[in-house]
Amino acid sequence: MTTLPTVADFDAGVVPPWSMIRTMPAEARGVAHSLIDTLKANRMIVLRSGTHMLTDAEVATFISESPDVLARTLPMIEQWGFAARDDDGALYSPHLLQREIRRQERARRRAERDEALRQFEAAQAAGAIPADDTLRGYKARINGGNGGRPRKGETPEQARARRAQEAEDTVRQRHMPLMVSVPATQPAETENRNQNPNRFSVSGGSVSKLGSSVSVDIDKDKDINSSISESVETGLPQTDAVIERGAIDRTVKAVMEAAGFPSYSTRRHIGMVRKWLQQGIPEAVIVQAVTDHTADMHENREVPQHAGCFDKPVQAAWSQHQIAADLPEPPPSPVMQEWEKQARADLAEDRRKWSDLMQQLGDYGRAKQEWAQTAASLGKPPELTLEAYLDAYRPQDVAA
Repeated sequence: MTTLPTVADFDAGVVPPWSMIRTMPAEARGVAHSLIDTLKANRMIVLRSGTHMLTDAEVATFISESPDVLARTLPMIEQWGFAARDDDGALYSPHLLQREIRRQERARRRAERDEALRQFEAAQAAGAIPADDTLRGYKARINGGNGGRPRKGETPEQARARRAQEAEDTVRQRHMPLMVSVPATQPAETENRNQNPNRFSVSGGSVSKLGSSVSVDIDKDKDINSSISESVETGLPQTDAVIERGAIDRTVKAVMEAAGFPSYSTRRHIGMVRKWLQQGIPEAVIVQAVTDHTADMHENREVPQHAGCFDKPVQAAWSQHQIAADLPEPPPSPVMQEWEKQARADLAEDRRKWSDLMQQLGDYGRAKQEWAQTAASLGKPPELTLEAYLDAYRPQDVAA
């Protein structure tokens, strides 16, 4: 075959849908079904045998139809688009060709996805991409940085030119200079000539006579969007502050450990942690609030599912921290002894194990029973409270 339809021809409606065959006369419909069924059974698309092109008589024999019937119905089948001939005159099925082209296109896209995944995993193994990242999220960030996918009917070159123009327009808009002075002009012909010439204009705290030149002290190079500087001057919290990725990852990991979240759910909590850091809340305050609220939830037989459930406790802890910062500094607290450090560390670790066990079993009573057996075998308190662990780890010669 020299020239055959492409996928674009199929999408443009050159090849009719197969359901249209029901509207053909019965005799032509039967021959078309014989033709397509025979090609399907022999896994063929075009009626050729090597380099030999089958004649109409050979085609009739091959599809088990009478040559007279084939000669009478074949022109109608070709006219309706259920059969066609290539440049050499060989008969073929456009529908089977369409299916084969789409199958090859799917195989090509599948191979491209597999190659992209292989390169992504190799980059992760080399440390160029975070280990908890996914190929879909990585590509989404790249596409977002490039302005998204090309629009329908747009080539990659046209898409790059359009994005560059949009970026240039955005920069120009941000630094658009304002008019410095408004010179006095003669009244237009459409202006009401009966107006009082001694009128004054009051704007804010200034008074100026209309028709005079108004001088405005404006910095031409100043960015129009000054929301960040205004928030600094007014003392409002900055929610658009840029936080380093390392600080976000470190805080997310600490929050997940304190709450007992599984390691595969990192991406679910990044947004909430970034919000807290942008509000200026220190990492220590966030982690402590999450730890305390997680303990309260465990006492109420609840398990945290998302960092969003810690938003109110973190905000409350931050408010208390700010209030405490304004109070006189308390006397230095005594140095924490080693046994108390060990008790607090083991309590945090056991709370994480308890959360994993609860998520695995999904039954609070069963999890409580198994945890009690585990704690007894390890010689640890059955209750996951600070008081119980301090009592268990406190040496006998130290007063409570």
